[in-house]
Amino acid sequence: MTVSAKLLLLLTNKETRNKIIAIGICVSVFLLMLVGVAYNTTQNASEAANIAVREYNHWQTTSPANDNLSCQGEKYCSYFNYGVVDWCCFFVGYCYKEAGIDINDSGFDPVTNNWTANLESNNKLHTAASGYTPKVGNCVFFNYSGRANYAASNFVAHIGIVVEVDGNNITVIAGNEYQGQTSNWASVSYVNKYTLSMYNDTIACYGDVGSSTTVTITGLNGTVRNVICHNEVGILYDDITNDYYGSVIANDNGAISIGVYGWHANKALLLLEKAYNNNSVQISAVATSFSSAGNEVMSAIRNGDNWSSYIPGQSVCSCIKAMLLTDAGKQAQDSMSLEDAQSYIQICQDNGLTDSKCIAYCSDILNQYGTASFNANVYGNGYHGVLYGVTGSMSLDEIYNSQRAWADSNYSYTARRSWTYNYLKNNTQITQVSLRGTLAE
Repeated sequence: MTVSAKLLLLLTNKETRNKIIAIGICVSVFLLMLVGVAYNTTQNASEAANIAVREYNHWQTTSPANDNLSCQGEKYCSYFNYGVVDWCCFFVGYCYKEAGIDINDSGFDPVTNNWTANLESNNKLHTAASGYTPKVGNCVFFNYSGRANYAASNFVAHIGIVVEVDGNNITVIAGNEYQGQTSNWASVSYVNKYTLSMYNDTIACYGDVGSSTTVTITGLNGTVRNVICHNEVGILYDDITNDYYGSVIANDNGAISIGVYGWHANKALLLLEKAYNNNSVQISAVATSFSSAGNEVMSAIRNGDNWSSYIPGQSVCSCIKAMLLTDAGKQAQDSMSLEDAQSYIQICQDNGLTDSKCIAYCSDILNQYGTASFNANVYGNGYHGVLYGVTGSMSLDEIYNSQRAWADSNYSYTARRSWTYNYLKNNTQITQVSLRGTLAE
């Protein structure tokens, strides 16, 4: 018997097959624990898009009467215990709920304007005019009087679900569509599918409902992000709200600092470059609205200026803040904060540190004083880095009591070091995680 035949025979045995599946699940869970990432698989809006396609295809070959229904809309309205009414919201809500997405998380409401209000309260509503790039599984809202009317009124008349994004075009599937004004629209309305430009003036806004698997950063890298974020803007990364993304300090010890990590000088410019690379349309649109201040920032982004001693004026600060608060800006901060955390952890490991709390403590110092903080003669006057001499044999207490990075005899950063020490000392949930390599988001 060949190897493939033996494998096939094993797989056809139910008990053996179940054991293999169980082993696979255990391995998967172990790998997720290793990198410290928790996946929330209930927020899979891509599956909601697949359900929308399934429903559309179903109605291409089946009439409502075949399903003992008075009309297509009855299926989706009755799903929510409603009689047949305007049912575009019920269709999209059906797709989300069938995909396992919590109704509250999706923002669902039988009324389109209530739905957008729910999404906005959860920071999940994005105006089309902002340059937001829709994703498969997003809900899309329409105002048939145009975007200017939506901007003035916040009114939306219709909702569908994005099932495909192809360049500047999106394909939408929506329920409760019909041609002409009829007295019996409920019985003749149907699930429809069509493609249009994302710049179409009738597209008012999008709901970013779990468009991809939600990722929660846990383990050592999550701890490092929390510590650095707290010490830069006063709040744990896990608890940040929208306003913190827009942090801008024009003169922070001789140069600009921005964002939830307080990225300083040239790293501040690097963050804006990442935001621009994420979505050039969004960032350019913000720049245009700030005129000359926007042109100054865009020139720096495109030309890679030197911001080592850059202190901007008020109008430029306002422009940068607006850029940071775009979806592209927030995404850049989320990814760059994680990249920095991984980089600091790697440097600590390369210098022999193995205790997770020591690594987190020293990572904050690396963020504040630079990645050469473990090295000798890093300053022009011959001084060593502030972490020079720290070894893996030292405990958290020993590193803390050494008063490294407390700014010499002035102890300028006593509060920062003490808070970090106490936070780590009292946090029993911190575990060692190997982060060599790249963590996929």
